[in-house]
Amino acid sequence: MKRKPKVRIKALGLVLAAAALLSQGEETYATVMPYDTYSYDWWGEDVLQPHAYLYVESFTGADFGMDLKTPQDLFFKDGLLYIADTGNDRILIITEQGEYVDEITGGLSGPQGVFVTEENRIYVADSGNGRIVEFDRDKNLIREIGRPQTDLVDASQNYVPTKVVVDGAGRIYAIAYGINMGLVEFNEFGEFQGFMGATQVTVSPFAYIWKNYFSTDAQKQRMETIIPTEYSNIFVDQTDFVYATISNLSDEDHMNGADSIRRLNPTGTDVLRRLGNYSIIGDLYSASDEASWSSFTDVSATDYGCYFILDNAGGKVFCYDYDGNSLFIFGGTGSRSGLTRNPSSLALNGDQSRLYILDAQLGSVLAYGVTEYGGNLLGAMRAHFTGNTQESDRLWQEVLRQNANSEVAYIGMGKIAMREGDYEQAMKYFRLGNSRKYYTRAFEFYRKEKMQTSFPGYMGAAILLTAAWLLFRAAKKIKRWAGEAKCRDI
Repeated sequence: MKRKPKVRIKALGLVLAAAALLSQGEETYATVMPYDTYSYDWWGEDVLQPHAYLYVESFTGADFGMDLKTPQDLFFKDGLLYIADTGNDRILIITEQGEYVDEITGGLSGPQGVFVTEENRIYVADSGNGRIVEFDRDKNLIREIGRPQTDLVDASQNYVPTKVVVDGAGRIYAIAYGINMGLVEFNEFGEFQGFMGATQVTVSPFAYIWKNYFSTDAQKQRMETIIPTEYSNIFVDQTDFVYATISNLSDEDHMNGADSIRRLNPTGTDVLRRLGNYSIIGDLYSASDEASWSSFTDVSATDYGCYFILDNAGGKVFCYDYDGNSLFIFGGTGSRSGLTRNPSSLALNGDQSRLYILDAQLGSVLAYGVTEYGGNLLGAMRAHFTGNTQESDRLWQEVLRQNANSEVAYIGMGKIAMREGDYEQAMKYFRLGNSRKYYTRAFEFYRKEKMQTSFPGYMGAAILLTAAWLLFRAAKKIKRWAGEAKCRDI
């Protein structure tokens, strides 16, 4: 049974959120949005906040001539949307306004992934043909990359690439159905290099003892079915790090707080920062909840560290900052405009003013526009990332004016104070933002600063007190000696 999280509303936050919505002409439509926007606080409670993105419109077959059939992937580049129209065996290209531009067929069969490089080379995961194909900017076929030549994949196993990305060095990474050894990596010449980002299965000592000495044959067989992680989608950012969403987490994995996303460097090491107060798994539930866990199906990242994750189970978008703090969550499933049925992919335009969701069941692209609140929130993140402290401070103040419950805003203000060397003020902001990790860091700097500034004074006072005590003791001894000498003379 699927349960939507019950949103707990702090009274002050609700009043401020309502005032913010009413004061923004752009957001008057927000009162009829079929979804809430919220985030999780330090206690793991879901708290309402002003909308960050509002549903604007949908693009369907009526806009570009032919209905989409189970489309599986979406990519944005230079004002154009590239759609892997899987059921129609094509890559469809439309404008941001949903107008038809072009399409690529070229013998494609059930393509499930599309990626466009800075040079406008188009890579397609041609799933039905078991290959990756590359087209030039004029849609001419350049080459195809077939099955990886390796003994690690059984020759009898079908090779079905489903997603593909290319980094700045020309390395090609693909997800292939049924391959759980990580991402398939090819060099710029299309030569197989190995697997990247594989996760080894680890078994706890307790599980090992239980399996070998106490479990039944049926229990042993179930334990043998444990398999490594499989990825559901990938995205390469501007620094050639690969974000990868994870698809095959069990209920136990979710309950144990296993993250559903990774950020892999070129060596395959997960370097995703996890400084938030809880794991990056989407909606938070407890053991007593009858809930459908979030199932991440796509991810898109900005050039200032924030990333957006699409949840196929709940039809929601989760936005996190560079540290893994929840910025906002919105969306849902249903039949009303702005809700999804089976979201398969998402994409952001260049300045994140628009967010697009591809829905495989509806056969449409849903467009969402950023609000003033969302623009301030993301703008503050961007300004801090680029070192523009003054602009970041101004935008955080605006965020707090619109949403006094924003813990990330207080954390952002704390980072500014810490960057400027005001560690005492930073500690106050981090306390308001419930960030124990950053509070501890600010306290260490504050303590060090106090020691450096106060140590000479304290040491000087200690020396004076010690000297005075020694003089006092010496004076007493001299006085006693003088008294004893006087007595002897008498």
